[in-house]
Amino acid sequence: MTDLVQPPPPKPPLRAFLREKVLPILKRTGGFLKMSPIGALLIYTFLSLELKENYPFSHYPMYSNPSDERHYYLVTDGSGQPIPVQTLTGVTCPKIGKIYRKKAEELAKKHKVKAKDLSPEGVQEVCDEMFAQLRQEAQGRQQTLPDRLQLQKSFISFQDSKVVETLELIGTETLTQNAR
Repeated sequence: MTDLVQPPPPKPPLRAFLREKVLPILKRTGGFLKMSPIGALLIYTFLSLELKENYPFSHYPMYSNPSDERHYYLVTDGSGQPIPVQTLTGVTCPKIGKIYRKKAEELAKKHKVKAKDLSPEGVQEVCDEMFAQLRQEAQGRQQTLPDRLQLQKSFISFQDSKVVETLELIGTETLTQNAR
């Protein structure tokens, strides 16, 4: 007579395992995990492993294909020398670009064009609005800005194994001292 091989006992379903084994452990350690940054780290780790590379949880795509060129905006005096705009107004350099882009998009929307397609007069209008805002911020801090301001866009690129910076004048303040 041959011995019959018995199949292994069936594994309990995952829910039963979680209910019987994991839940009691979590109940015992729950207070600690709620009060500790370790709890947040564990939740984040578990979610990251489960969700894998799915937007908006993916962290890689924004770095996977960097552009060859970066730009930033800077405020200069009338002769093109950068001014310490954050010290004088409290507005940071990244915020300068954000203000400019937001005002340009608003004006472009009003004229039913794209911001990059604004006329030179439209760009100048945006710059003058921005300069007025910066002057107001400086006044609130009891600081004085130079008589004439300029907005420049600086492009930084890597060419021939060297970092190259190219400046483009976006706009020069046109409002006179009396109009301010």
